[in-house]
Amino acid sequence: MDPYTELILYLRVAQAFKNRLQMSDRDRALIMAGACASVLQMNPIADFCRQLVLQHNQGHMLRKYPSFQEALKDPDFGVFLKQVRRKLMPEQAEAQIIALEYHCDVLPSDYETKTQYAAAVMGVDAEWVIDHFG
Repeated sequence: MDPYTELILYLRVAQAFKNRLQMSDRDRALIMAGACASVLQMNPIADFCRQLVLQHNQGHMLRKYPSFQEALKDPDFGVFLKQVRRKLMPEQAEAQIIALEYHCDVLPSDYETKTQYAAAVMGVDAEWVIDHFG
């Protein structure tokens, strides 16, 4: 699965977990989404994911890093990311979306850019994300 497809999958499952108030699971999905966004150089999306995790868990290891990009450079964070991925593989994320009966009416064809679409999946305006995290 390519990083962009994974990004959208993890953003959707994060929203599904959020709707069920399963915030620790949401944070795991956001960590995976942030990593995918970083790989894709969608830094505002990655850093918005980081901010959401830190709002819920101020002591999270992401606090040590000013951005997801910096976190990905640290081998210790790489080990942590592998652990998170083992707990929430893409196949598991897809299964969770189905199990939680989550439906997202946001369509990629409604947006001009991948960043706009990713932000819409998260329920926010892309311009706001870029203004605050770009």
